[in-house]
Amino acid sequence: MSTYGATIPWSQAGSHAPHDLRITRRGRLARTFALMVLMGVLALSLVDTLASGSALADDTPAPAPVVTQRVVVEQGDSLWLIAERAAPEADPRGVVTEIRELNGLRSNLIQPGQVLLIPGAR
Repeated sequence: MSTYGATIPWSQAGSHAPHDLRITRRGRLARTFALMVLMGVLALSLVDTLASGSALADDTPAPAPVVTQRVVVEQGDSLWLIAERAAPEADPRGVVTEIRELNGLRSNLIQPGQVLLIPGAR
């Protein structure tokens, strides 16, 4: 069995060679539109990232300055007594907690002569 055929080069076959591909006007417009949309999405993403980063910094309220007084612990003083003297109208438990936090105390034990910071006037 034999076959008879002839090969025709691309240039003579009536169609364009692969390296002669052309893009139509509509294709160029579609490509340009797609690139513009992509650039817009990237720009909006960048703006959103920058805005959310600065919004986090701006939304955080500045801590109110803590007004404190110094008290020297005397014989027989406890944090509870000092808290009652410092803020007679407030719940002593909360004031004791503030005194411990201000002074970095790990327990309620204090010594005579020790200087403590206590919350100032409220």
